[in-house]
Amino acid sequence: MKKNRFKDVDVKNVEALRNAVYELKNVSKRKLNDAICDIIDLGGYSIAVMVDTMPELEAGLQLEIAKKLEDFFYFHPENGRKLFGRIKKTLPLVDESVRKHFIASLSDISAEMEDGEKELGMLGDEALAILQSEADLMRMSKAIEIAVKGSRKDSMPHIINLMKKSIKNLDEYQGYQFIETALLAMKSLGGESILRLMINPASANALKQLRMEWREADESLTNNVLNALEAVDEDFAQVMLKVIELSEFSLPFAAMINEGLSHPDKWVRQAAAGTMQKASEGLEPEALSRLLNDEAPEVRLMAVTSLGGFTAAQTGGLLESIAMKSDETMDIRLNALYALYSQRNLAALISIVKASDNLKIKTNANSMAAMLMPHSEGIEHILELYGKASEELLPDVMPYLTELVEPEDIHTLIEVHGKSTGQVRERMLNLIHIVLEQKAGHRLDSAIDKLPMAEQEAIKMLKPAPKKHDKETETHHHEEECGCGHHHHHHHRY
Repeated sequence: MKKNRFKDVDVKNVEALRNAVYELKNVSKRKLNDAICDIIDLGGYSIAVMVDTMPELEAGLQLEIAKKLEDFFYFHPENGRKLFGRIKKTLPLVDESVRKHFIASLSDISAEMEDGEKELGMLGDEALAILQSEADLMRMSKAIEIAVKGSRKDSMPHIINLMKKSIKNLDEYQGYQFIETALLAMKSLGGESILRLMINPASANALKQLRMEWREADESLTNNVLNALEAVDEDFAQVMLKVIELSEFSLPFAAMINEGLSHPDKWVRQAAAGTMQKASEGLEPEALSRLLNDEAPEVRLMAVTSLGGFTAAQTGGLLESIAMKSDETMDIRLNALYALYSQRNLAALISIVKASDNLKIKTNANSMAAMLMPHSEGIEHILELYGKASEELLPDVMPYLTELVEPEDIHTLIEVHGKSTGQVRERMLNLIHIVLEQKAGHRLDSAIDKLPMAEQEAIKMLKPAPKKHDKETETHHHEEECGCGHHHHHHHRY
């Protein structure tokens, strides 16, 4: 265990502790982190004295101490309760580069305090300064939380600008989390109208709502917020809707989704339709049904997919009528079938099979119905369909069939093959070939072992031969291996 270089310092002696902090100036960069931790580990008044002394140190050293303190309070916020006031008082005195770390520490400590929210809310000015600095997204998030606790509406233009900037970091967890924090803050500080204007700054209804909700607000603040919103574009709206779709907090944002559903840009409407599936508990399917008449097929397609996220009782009838709609595109009609399948709506699929005069729709609905039946019934149903389907519809049946067939069904396939004639017999033979290749493995071997001997022999003749090594590649590998004793072909670079 490493020795604490300050172990002999009396933790109750303020002067001795102050000298220990001054001593940090003489510690090499390599050992500085350990030395700071040594002082923190002393306990007693050590952190209090360190905080008090910081403004007297040079900026680089202040920064290193602030980072270590932030780490410490992140893991031990309860140890900071008595120090909150002291850190807060020192905040304006330390170097600007240090303040974001102090704010983050105070935010973590406040969670352990009875009146922490109120105390934190009083740091609005400091939080605002950080929102206008070059701090990273994690500390910006903490500053936003403080602005919300202090009800600082004047932070909103800064938050909007930061959201626009941080879109490029959305693939990283930190960027995503920042946008989520910012959205919740905008809802809390600005209300529904702000959320709507983030999706469509030109929405007349949302503007009217904002003027109503903000009638007590300062005119210049309102203008600042509106100016920041006017600078957002369709990409911004799409990204916001995507974040809502992925977020655990999608429900508070129904207003944004509804605004997106009537946006002039089709890609925003499509994104809003996609988001509805996730937020379906908080929204009515009627909002989506108006998108079923949208001029853009991409929007209609997404709306249909999202309707599958509601219950069969809510949207089953609507999806059934879309699948039957002869003037709709085939993609959208098939998507309606997939949505019914995702609702496990067997009754609707069977009713489409009976009523549809389009063979492609009928065949797909029939195949999906088989997937929802009890296994043995489904296999029987889809094999009959496979035997009768026209050549051009076979590719529609095949994916469902190979997904439904289990290795243990091999005996059923042989049985049907034995009873069939002509084209059906030929197709069954082809299917057995496919199953032997695609489902090869222990389960299939075990199922074959249970067949009568004659059938086992017949299967052996049908089984695909094991793949032979290509002579050329063998030689190639051999040469590669011999060259310098290294197995080059094992060294893939990812």
